[in-house]
Amino acid sequence: MASPLKTPLGAFQPIPNANPPQPVSTMPVVEKPSLGLVEQVKNAYAQVDKFRANLNLPNPGTYEGINREVKNTFLANHVFDGARCDITKVLTPNFQVTHSFAMGAVGSPSTYNFGTAFIGQQSFLSGNLDTDGNVQARANYAWSNTNISKCQAQFSNTAGHSMLQVEQDYSGRDFNINLKGVNPSPIEGTGIFIGSIMQSLSQNIGVGMEGVYQRPTPGQAETTLSYVAKYTGSDYIATAQWQGFGALQAAYYLRYSDKVDFGTEIQILTAGERREAVATVGGKFEFRRSTFRGQVDTTGKVAAVLEEKIVPGFSFLISGEMDHGKGQSRFGVGMMWEV
Repeated sequence: MASPLKTPLGAFQPIPNANPPQPVSTMPVVEKPSLGLVEQVKNAYAQVDKFRANLNLPNPGTYEGINREVKNTFLANHVFDGARCDITKVLTPNFQVTHSFAMGAVGSPSTYNFGTAFIGQQSFLSGNLDTDGNVQARANYAWSNTNISKCQAQFSNTAGHSMLQVEQDYSGRDFNINLKGVNPSPIEGTGIFIGSIMQSLSQNIGVGMEGVYQRPTPGQAETTLSYVAKYTGSDYIATAQWQGFGALQAAYYLRYSDKVDFGTEIQILTAGERREAVATVGGKFEFRRSTFRGQVDTTGKVAAVLEEKIVPGFSFLISGEMDHGKGQSRFGVGMMWEV
């Protein structure tokens, strides 16, 4: 039997360890502290704000002004009866006074109104006093380009006609928030409180919501919610609004040219057993030295106002309205003079 093969001494060499043991550190391990709830909220808000900034959405405007362009083509604030004269005196670049005379209107006596207005860089102040002793005052202050405080008051000798309204308006990059209180009473907790928000969803679409909380007495309260959607095109605006008390309103505005605007609106009331609907169409036409507004609605009312600029600072007005449904009409002439 063959003897086993013998290997010379020293032929075997130890294999070096590929992973030699590391020295154990005696320093304590410091764990990274976890973010608190406040920091997590801040980080989440920063990420959402950055995402919204990248979208570059426009400001949708205020909830109250969603139909401002359509209202500018209507005649609600332009039609008058009898004779009218407005004289405006600019005392300084920031301050002016106005004298307004109205006479000959059917069913109402002649009136005189004295008004003042101050327009500053951050503030706006105005006041009016008429022959019946009614006083109206308004003040706006802009804390910044996006944050404005407003206050409006009316004092009247007639019971129930006095009013105080405070308002705060904030315009963000792509949203608008408005808070309003009418005749608020902190002691009794009564008044009308309104909050609204408008938010842009895209370059053309904006949506909004408004909540109205009414508490005329401490034991009586009512809440109403309204919703609106707005689409803005290159030269037109379409809106639809649903009010919680059962009213649907849709409006369409078209800027036909730099001198011609059209607006139409339909209001449908479905509260309780009432089923009523009124559609209105209005147009505004601007010529070189005159402005014409016309309006017609489904109740049979037709109205028109012509403003003719005779010379710079002086305008002549003609107003007329015919209500075929009631068989009534009214006509007025007026002047506006700025000195």
